[in-house]
Amino acid sequence: MTGSPDLWADDLGTHRSIGANTEVGGVPDAAGAHDDFDAAITMAEAAACGNVSWWNEARRSAGDPSGAEFRSSQLLAALIVDSAHRNGMTVADVWSQIRRHRCLP
Repeated sequence: MTGSPDLWADDLGTHRSIGANTEVGGVPDAAGAHDDFDAAITMAEAAACGNVSWWNEARRSAGDPSGAEFRSSQLLAALIVDSAHRNGMTVADVWSQIRRHRCLP
């Protein structure tokens, strides 16, 4: 483990949801989490298209832009953890590999 708790999966592959009205790390989501999640997904879609204007619009439309940015980080973390489990690696090893190689698995 890297020193910070893995909020997404344990070594047995048990996953926690990151949708609205769910718990993340045992803490209930704040109000507006659904809007933050929607904004984060739209921001990711816009980024995949390379559309900075659309990304900025999605960020501005979020109730709290920092909430949407936090959700984006949660989504990225969930994808990294899932990748580790799919590839039979420890999550800590994947985080180290990403830092070392500066690319996603």
